[in-house]
Amino acid sequence: MAYDLQEQESIDQMKAWWERWGTPVTAAVCVCCLGFAAWNGWNWWQRNQTAKAAGMYAQLQQAIATNDTKNTSSISTGLASEYGSTIYAPLGALGAANVAASAGNYAEAKAKLNWVIEKSGRAEYETLARVRLAGVLFDEGKLDEALTVLAAAKPAKTQENIVLDRRGDVLAAKGSTKEAREAWEQALALTNPSEPFARVIELKLASLPQEG
Repeated sequence: MAYDLQEQESIDQMKAWWERWGTPVTAAVCVCCLGFAAWNGWNWWQRNQTAKAAGMYAQLQQAIATNDTKNTSSISTGLASEYGSTIYAPLGALGAANVAASAGNYAEAKAKLNWVIEKSGRAEYETLARVRLAGVLFDEGKLDEALTVLAAAKPAKTQENIVLDRRGDVLAAKGSTKEAREAWEQALALTNPSEPFARVIELKLASLPQEG
């Protein structure tokens, strides 16, 4: 097929452009394709990990419901080691810590809660873990340690009341009535009056001796 002079000139320009830019363009396209494939692969892996973690968490819930302390401990450990990046790992650790604390196994409860605080990377669960860890330390009579744990908390606005409530518990146990009252009053001010938690705080305030 014959080309006129103008068409031939356009073809020559295209050839020249491709000779200069063809390799970089091809490389850029390949990089984009690889990046897209990697992104899809990452999303698939994340979904797969989450699904597996959900299944393990369901087993954990069953172990907790049947008071199977051995499996509760081992399954929550598996969640933390294999699926620590998912939401189920800190949830599992919190649940296992409750079981351990109820059984008087304070060392294990503290280990689970410290994992949430130090390794989960989820601020909302870190605050809850600190409140519960302070409760375990409270039960052990380590009141100053409990206050230190609470002092390091960085709660969201919606969690400030539970930190203050636990602080009031510890201060009351230390005999610091004035400080306990202040903590509970602040906690109550941050709590919706219609919530049962507000009633609990009110009962604690009523239990304090009147200031002379």
